[in-house]
Amino acid sequence: MDLVSHYSIIEVEEQISMLEEAGVTRLLNVYRTLGCEQRARLADVDVLHHVITQALELERRWPRDLNIITYLAKSGRSFIDNESKKSASKATTASIDDFLHGESLAADTSAMAKLSHSSTQECVENHQTSSLIAEWMEKIRQLFVDDKDANCFIEQKLEEMKKSKIMTFCEFSDQIYRNVEKRIKDKVRKRFPNGFPWWSV
Repeated sequence: MDLVSHYSIIEVEEQISMLEEAGVTRLLNVYRTLGCEQRARLADVDVLHHVITQALELERRWPRDLNIITYLAKSGRSFIDNESKKSASKATTASIDDFLHGESLAADTSAMAKLSHSSTQECVENHQTSSLIAEWMEKIRQLFVDDKDANCFIEQKLEEMKKSKIMTFCEFSDQIYRNVEKRIKDKVRKRFPNGFPWWSV
C-alpha cells in the first residue's frame, strides 16, 4: 500500500477516533439521502458501522486528500449502491407447485396495489416486478396454446380461483381437474426445471 498517498492503519484509527457527534449526524443524513433504507434495506447506522469497519481493516484505501466526512460518505455511497444492486439482481424462484397453489404469485402481484403509496424507487421496482411476472406468465401460456383445458385452468388460477370454482367454470370433473393439473406440472417442470425467477418485493 502506498503510505505516501494513503493513510496507514494507525492514521486511520486516529482519524476515526476524532470523529465528532456532529460528523456522525451529518454522515447518517447523507446515508439516508442516498436511500440506504429504501434501496439497500439498511439502517443508516449499519452503513456507518460497515464503512468504519472497512476503513479500520484497510479494505478500502483512504486517500490523504479526502477528509473523514468525504471519505466515509463516498464509502457509504459505494456500499449502498452495491447492496442495492445485489438486492435488485437477487431472484426468488417460484416452483410450478407455488403457482398452482396460488401462493407465490399472489404475494408478488399484491405489491402492485401499493403503487400509489410508494416512493419513486419502489414504484420502479414494482413496475419491473409486474413486467417480469407478466413475461413469465406469457411463457407458461404459450406452452398450452393448443390445450383448451390447461388454458382455462391457468387463466382461472391467475384470477386466484379456488378448485371448486375452477371445476365449475371449466366444466371439469375432479379427475379431469387432477389430470390437467398434473399435465401442467409435468410440462412446466420439463420446460422450466429451475422454476420461475422474479424479484422479491
